[in-house]
Amino acid sequence: MRKLLILALFGGFLAACHGKSSPSPQLSADDARDVLIDRNWIDRMPETTTDRLHVYRFVPTMGGGVFQDRTLFKGTFELFMFKVERGDHIVFDLPETREKVTSQFKIENVAGPAPFDLKLTIWSDPRGPHVYYGMRSETDRDGHVLEQALAAKRAARD
Repeated sequence: MRKLLILALFGGFLAACHGKSSPSPQLSADDARDVLIDRNWIDRMPETTTDRLHVYRFVPTMGGGVFQDRTLFKGTFELFMFKVERGDHIVFDLPETREKVTSQFKIENVAGPAPFDLKLTIWSDPRGPHVYYGMRSETDRDGHVLEQALAAKRAARD
């Protein structure tokens, strides 16, 4: 019995060392830099009209980005400038507070929470909760698709 247990453990060890591992869900630095921009990154899909949510949008063609701290009906926003350096670092330039924050980030492929299939993690996030979700299929260059989705959610709740 002892010999069988040792063989099973050794066989499992060999399989783990030589078997194919599943591909990493993390995007390469080049892909992450491209996927980061022109996309709504939201920390959660609201369930009620008063749920607080945080949204990032990085739009270099408009000179920077916007961070929103909001509910479905009201909120605040902050404009900022940014650049991506060293492949996986965002440099935030926050003009209101005159802060410059550099943070490593990563983007991963995920299966949810629905309807999301991307996850953005910003380790030293200067404003929000550090983890946000997005959709690879999004082509919402000006944010109107997010507004339509939030409006539909509002209408369904009313």
